[in-house]
Amino acid sequence: MALTRYTSQGRVFHGWYIVAVAIIASAMASFGNYTIGPFVNPMALSLNVSRTAFSWGLTVHSIVSNAVGPIFGPIIDRKHGGLLVMSVGGILLGVSLIIISKVTNIWQFNLVFGVLAGVASTAVGTNLITPTIISKWFVRKRGRALAVASVGNNVGGLILTPLAAFIIVNFGWRDAWVVFGTIALVTVAPLAILFIRRAPEDIGIFPDGEDYVERKSSTSVVNASLATNYDWNLAQAVRTPSLWLIILSSTFGGFGLGGLPGHVLPALTDKGYSMTFAAGMVTLFSAIVILVKPVWGFLGERIQVRYLMTVSFVVAAFGMLLLVVINEGFIIILFPVIYALGVSAYMPLTNLIWANYFGRASLGTIRGVLSPMMLVSMSFSPVLTGYVFDSNGTYNVAFIFFAICYMLAAGSIFLARRPDLPSEKEQNITPRFPSSSRNM
Repeated sequence: MALTRYTSQGRVFHGWYIVAVAIIASAMASFGNYTIGPFVNPMALSLNVSRTAFSWGLTVHSIVSNAVGPIFGPIIDRKHGGLLVMSVGGILLGVSLIIISKVTNIWQFNLVFGVLAGVASTAVGTNLITPTIISKWFVRKRGRALAVASVGNNVGGLILTPLAAFIIVNFGWRDAWVVFGTIALVTVAPLAILFIRRAPEDIGIFPDGEDYVERKSSTSVVNASLATNYDWNLAQAVRTPSLWLIILSSTFGGFGLGGLPGHVLPALTDKGYSMTFAAGMVTLFSAIVILVKPVWGFLGERIQVRYLMTVSFVVAAFGMLLLVVINEGFIIILFPVIYALGVSAYMPLTNLIWANYFGRASLGTIRGVLSPMMLVSMSFSPVLTGYVFDSNGTYNVAFIFFAICYMLAAGSIFLARRPDLPSEKEQNITPRFPSSSRNM
């Protein structure tokens, strides 16, 4: 198949439609993060369990989400893999959310939310599937595309969290799950079928919407120093120190990123703030993240990603400590502002560094196979956070620990330099996308 002289003149580059689908899908899959917050107290009371017991559902959700990565990763490197995974995942997500409205015991919640919704959230969310697909569609504009796509989780926090709080207060938590499950059913799968495709070369166009002439001349010196044009395979990637430093950084950062979302609303209400005010803080946090993520993405196209991630982790650590030391008054607003500035970088820049360091062709396989190892801390952090509260009557010990972990994450990612290319002999066995030439 010959690649066409396609440009974005007169029509929108198809990759941006994929970005839009990613935003909607990840918003609906955000119940493993901040959107679950309004459900914690009413569901724990209704099911007569402690916050530790309820948090096991979040932990199972995260474990299952990571466990299916090695299955989904190689699939999305195939031509129709991403479309299949997201379509089925969208249906499963909607059904599982509706089923949660019927649970009467905590084990049922753990099964449905933890297992079924856990599989679905990986199938449609921004941890693996959509960033891998988007990284194949964009090269020069990869930073901004990944950043814009990653705001979906925060759109969930901005819109769905206050909506969940409103429905729960006025109608109950069971009706809230039915509403969100229905929305997921009528949006995610249909949009995936319409727009998700593996890579631009599959439909005869170039990444970034460039034509042949642009493609031959557009690789700037700056971008060449930031992103590889070589497609690593899994065997080559695991032999690089940088890969393990990225995993180590994600492990440290995962404690705070996994442990805080489901407990931040209860932590604020425990300080004496109302549920409405606490939900407003989460909304403010989400709004700031939505605004700042594209900035990190643009910077990632111009500055070494590891430097940016180092700064972001340090800022996140400072924001985490603010939640510990501020116990009353409107000054608590500093927490969501500062913390959002830091953690907003994690998703877009983590997705960017993987693609920049290891290329496009086997990116799903590399990230999918390694995802359970990379996100283990994020899986167990929710229940550990709940245990700390049940044992001490406060979250402060957990939050201080998160701040320390963010500093360790900063040190690890700072050392993760872009790896040198494999030997010429090894390069000959690496899978690649079709060459960017007119005749293939």
